[in-house]
Amino acid sequence: MTYRDALASLAASSQRGMRLGLASTRALCAALDNPQERLRGVLVAGTNGKGSVAAMVAQVAASAGYRVALLTKPHLTSYRERIRLGGDPISELGFSQLVDQVLAASSRVDAAVGGPTHHELLTAMGFLAARDWGAQLTVCEVGLGGRLDATNIWDGGVAVVTSVGLDHQAQLGDTIPAIAAEKAAIIKPGDLAVSGVGAEALPVVRERAHSVGARLWQLGDQVRVEEIPDGGRGRLRLNVATERRSLTLLTLGVAGQFQLSNAGVAVAVADCLGDLGFPIPDAAIREGLASVRWAGRMESLGGAPPVFVDAAHNPPAVAAILEDLRVLVRRHPTVLLFGSMGDHDHRSMLELLAALDFAAVVLTQSRSTRAVAPGQLLREWGRPAEVVATSELGLERARQLAGSQGQVLALGSIYLVGEVMAALGVGLAPDPEVPFQPQW
Repeated sequence: MTYRDALASLAASSQRGMRLGLASTRALCAALDNPQERLRGVLVAGTNGKGSVAAMVAQVAASAGYRVALLTKPHLTSYRERIRLGGDPISELGFSQLVDQVLAASSRVDAAVGGPTHHELLTAMGFLAARDWGAQLTVCEVGLGGRLDATNIWDGGVAVVTSVGLDHQAQLGDTIPAIAAEKAAIIKPGDLAVSGVGAEALPVVRERAHSVGARLWQLGDQVRVEEIPDGGRGRLRLNVATERRSLTLLTLGVAGQFQLSNAGVAVAVADCLGDLGFPIPDAAIREGLASVRWAGRMESLGGAPPVFVDAAHNPPAVAAILEDLRVLVRRHPTVLLFGSMGDHDHRSMLELLAALDFAAVVLTQSRSTRAVAPGQLLREWGRPAEVVATSELGLERARQLAGSQGQVLALGSIYLVGEVMAALGVGLAPDPEVPFQPQW
């Protein structure tokens, strides 16, 4: 099977849509000799921040000398980003071999549980890759929610809920407590758990941890974060104190004020890994946080005019970066390039962004079949803006409008950010085109 064939097979599986529930993934992994049962590590859920926390934890553990598999979703420019072994994206050959193995196992369980979905296949592939590579620690990002997400067949020993906000209400519920219950369900009996959730979600997370006998460390209680003024250095600095250690003058390799709380959660996870039998020295935390990179999050892609991207794709994420964006917009005339998914609350995102003084606005859409039409975005924006049919042309127009003195800010969808990066030649080389675009 070639890499293109592997991608086409995954795209075909996406036509089954999204299915919440664990039966199919359990059956698929059982046909693969349950690779997840040999893995120890961290399962990370949350409305926002879960990818950043997963990246930080993986980098800290790697700095401590462990073989770390990092399993994340979705990707920006290539499916290979979703499986990182020792910090490196899996090879095209390795990815294709995994697809071949998982599809062969799928054929043995399809009659009983139905064909696995796109997310279920990728989840099994990640666990299989981590096991066969001999990962000492695996850090896995939940897809959607937690309780019924395919990744929840795994108990690595440490469970994290980074944040809870209103997103994916059709699947998870219409209130913060309801969504918190879905996400907190990844905390399993005897787990070591870390939470960064706010006050409205916290009682639900605490009750879940108590009901299954899990120890919970909460940001603001057992974990405390203090920002340090950077003195013009241009990088975030902070102090973090937990019940196990106190670290001062830490430096973050990622940008955005919202990353401070994510770093606090990551330090608490490092303490939990020590209790799990994988000690993490202070020096590894310091080195890991300073060297971590997480593409597409408050990232400057350079160029002339410069292009900035952020993967914020729901109202809580936009609210979290609003002050960072305010600072960015004040520096130079800024053209907003915005696109979103039809099943996200794009109206509320645009209402938040309306508080910023953009020089111009370009509304567009990614190639995803879930993308909302830019004409609808224009009606919701209700202000002057240009509508451009594709992200590539939208980027070109935004840069024209920015001119030599301005800059471009692209956000609203992870898929949009990925296409902007690909157009600028940033990140992994884009995957070859497949017959149709995956839906999930």
